[in-house]
Amino acid sequence: MLDQLIVTGSDGSGLPLAPDVMRALAGQFPSVHLAPPHAWSDDGVAIGAAAWCSDAIDGWALDCAVDDADERGDFVLRVLDADRGGAVCLEILNRCQRTIRRRNHFSQNARFDSLLSAHRGMHDLAKPLVRADFNHARDTWQWVLRLDREASLPLQLAALFHDVERLATEADRRVEHLSANYQRFKDRHAAGSASITGSILTRIGIDAQTCKRTVDLIAAHERYSEEDVELRLLNEADALSFFSLNSGGFYDYFGPDHTRKKIRYTLGRLGDRGRAHLAGVRMRHEVRELFEECGG
Repeated sequence: MLDQLIVTGSDGSGLPLAPDVMRALAGQFPSVHLAPPHAWSDDGVAIGAAAWCSDAIDGWALDCAVDDADERGDFVLRVLDADRGGAVCLEILNRCQRTIRRRNHFSQNARFDSLLSAHRGMHDLAKPLVRADFNHARDTWQWVLRLDREASLPLQLAALFHDVERLATEADRRVEHLSANYQRFKDRHAAGSASITGSILTRIGIDAQTCKRTVDLIAAHERYSEEDVELRLLNEADALSFFSLNSGGFYDYFGPDHTRKKIRYTLGRLGDRGRAHLAGVRMRHEVRELFEECGG
């Protein structure tokens, strides 16, 4: 679990962050503690701020390094040469937040631990597309908790399980770009994920009311809603995860045309609260250009 952040300046010394930056980071990531340079260990992950800002970092390699460190236990994230201060730290923490595992009173218990274990057990992480889906699920869960610290148990479960249909249909090859009707494809995907999730939660012994609400959220999660607050939050968390974690890999896999389509679709799933977080999200320059072209 990512539990400490070390920030150093260009001279290698600890870089003091302004009090307002410290408060902002603590507000977004309360369980990540700012540590002095001597707390660094070789088990951590180091990221150069200049490389981060210039798109010189291999996003997939970074994600794998972060995942490997997380597998080993608690780890330290070190941001090097971060003379630009808090903006870079926020962007990097956004990218790595799936390993923070913040929880609330609905998810800080043994039952939720068993649900996390069941969710992980569904994913063959040796497959790159499956690993990407697993990371996206955890990241969406964390975005839900950032958007609403009191997120209900069904909403958190919906965030984790909302894409499990892809484990059966797109584990080795993506096909969404082949669909003649994108919204219809997404609705079928949502219905499939809801059905699979319902079976899993019932088998684990989740109560009927929680199961039904979780399934209902997943079944509708590809359609933004102003009326259903939880459904809106799920949509926004899913969309933010695309931009902060998946958009670069999506561009590499599908190319600019389908990425443009995806960006337009995803922007339609963001309300004002979700859009406010985009200021702290770094997108690769190719994605950023399409994002701005689409009115982002």
